[in-house]
Amino acid sequence: MVEASSSLGIPTSFVVDRDGHIAFIGHPSELDDVLPKVLNGSWRSSDEAKAVDIGRIASNQRTARKISVTKPIYAKLQPAMQAEDWTAALSAMEEGLALMPDYIGFRETHVDLLLHKLRDMQTGLPAMRQLVEDAIDKKFEAVSWMVMALNQLFDPTTDNSHLPSAERFAMGKELSDQILTLSPPQSDGPLKFIWYVPLAQSYFECGKNVRAIELIEVALKSLDFREPCRTTSNGTTLIAPSPGQLHR
Repeated sequence: MVEASSSLGIPTSFVVDRDGHIAFIGHPSELDDVLPKVLNGSWRSSDEAKAVDIGRIASNQRTARKISVTKPIYAKLQPAMQAEDWTAALSAMEEGLALMPDYIGFRETHVDLLLHKLRDMQTGLPAMRQLVEDAIDKKFEAVSWMVMALNQLFDPTTDNSHLPSAERFAMGKELSDQILTLSPPQSDGPLKFIWYVPLAQSYFECGKNVRAIELIEVALKSLDFREPCRTTSNGTTLIAPSPGQLHR
């Protein structure tokens, strides 16, 4: 059913109208708006419904193309990572980046390999700086890019002592300021559980313990929202690290 409907996202909802036709295919979060229109019979023939279908098919075609590129790259990466053959893993990531230079998964793994596995500061730091610049440039398009970049510098489960302190804290401050501007503590949203852990760690390591605790408290409160984790259009579930991992 998923293939026949050109649907690749998980979860996906299928709404059947009174006539037995599939009136809507999409994410469950959209149902509150769609269901009343399906029930009153105005949805299936509407311009809005046609636009949703066109957008869904185009999005899933892009996702299918992405999968066709990423799947063989990950097929090379995974055994290399399991064998801790970091050189082979880096080669796979460089091959992937040549094909998809803006794919967040490749960018993250590439920097992680250089900085944390190979500890190649000469190549890794410029790659990290570029990642920070690109993440900030995306702004509202993907705060997750900034969080991913910050996590490379302040993941509380990783030993970052080998990273040059001045550059690490400078990049961390730039990312932290941007994240808080785009997603301030007083705003709503479940993803703070994901976003605020490396953010709090960066404040903690700067000696701003009170601010770090405040941010962790905001992250914990975000768990009260209905969807603390969200599945993306390519079927990837964003899983938050545990706030308990923050060093005390």
